Amino acid sequence: MGQSPEPAAARPEQLIGALIPPATRRFAPLAPLDLPVLPRLDLPADAPFESFLLDVARLDASGRFSARSLLTTLAWSPGHRVDLRVGTDVVVISSCVDGRQAVGGRGELTLPVSARALAGLDREGWIVLVAIPARGALIVHPPALIARLLTDYYGRQPGPDGRIHGDD
Repeated sequence: MGQSPEPAAARPEQLIGALIPPATRRFAPLAPLDLPVLPRLDLPADAPFESFLLDVARLDASGRFSARSLLTTLAWSPGHRVDLRVGTDVVVISSCVDGRQAVGGRGELTLPVSARALAGLDREGWIVLVAIPARGALIVHPPALIARLLTDYYGRQPGPDGRIHGDD
C-alpha cells in the first residue's frame, strides 16, 4: 500500500502570491490647507444698524433654506444667479451673473455639503442670516458663532460692582 497523505495540520502553510497585495509606499501626510481668506466687506465701523438685516432659517436634509424676505430686499428673484465663498464659520453668498447656484422657484437657496462642512453648519440645523443690501450679500453663520460673540460681549460688561469680569 502507498503512503497516506499528511494530515493538514502537519503541512506548512504556503501563501499564494496572487492573493497578497504588493507592498505600497507610504507617503508623509500632507499639511492641511488653509481656508481661503474672504474679501473684506469694507463696512464702516459706524454703519447704521439698518444696514444689516437679520433672520434665522433651518437647513433641510439637502442643505436648502428659505429666506424670502431677505431675498426680496436683495432683489434676488427665482433664477437669480449667486456664488458662494466659504470661510471658517461663514458662507458669503453674493450676486454673480455666472454663479454656480441659483435662487430656487420658491425663494430657497442651497448650501452644498462641502460648504456646510467647511463653515461648521450642522446638518438640518439652524443658521443665522445677515443680509447687507448695500453690498448685495447674504452671509450665513452657525448659531454657535453668534453665541460666542454674545458671550464675549456680555463678559466685557461691568458687574454690579463696576468691574469687568476677568479684570482681576
